[in-house]
Amino acid sequence: MYGVVATSLSVPVISYTAAKHGVVGLTKADALAYAPKGIRINAICPGYVATPLVLSTMPEEVLQREIAKTPVGRLADMDEVGDMISFLVSPMSSYMYGAAMVGDGGFTIQ
Repeated sequence: MYGVVATSLSVPVISYTAAKHGVVGLTKADALAYAPKGIRINAICPGYVATPLVLSTMPEEVLQREIAKTPVGRLADMDEVGDMISFLVSPMSSYMYGAAMVGDGGFTIQ
């Protein structure tokens, strides 16, 4: 999600945000270049996901603060990110080119 919004001041990872914005820009540029060849390029922009790395390295108070900013009030499951991938590789997304698909429990709508 930090490819489409900035991190809050309480999560000081500016270089991470810049890198994710770069991935979204690269996705759009490559999609423009390869769409005429029928090659679909899209990005997935998940919110916070309950992975072992997030759960073991993010300070609990920061994690709870970020969860509180998420309208659904929880982290994503890894399977939910997998579902986004399944959609993008299926024929149901056949007209999507250069999209930054956000699945963040509503974090970015605030």
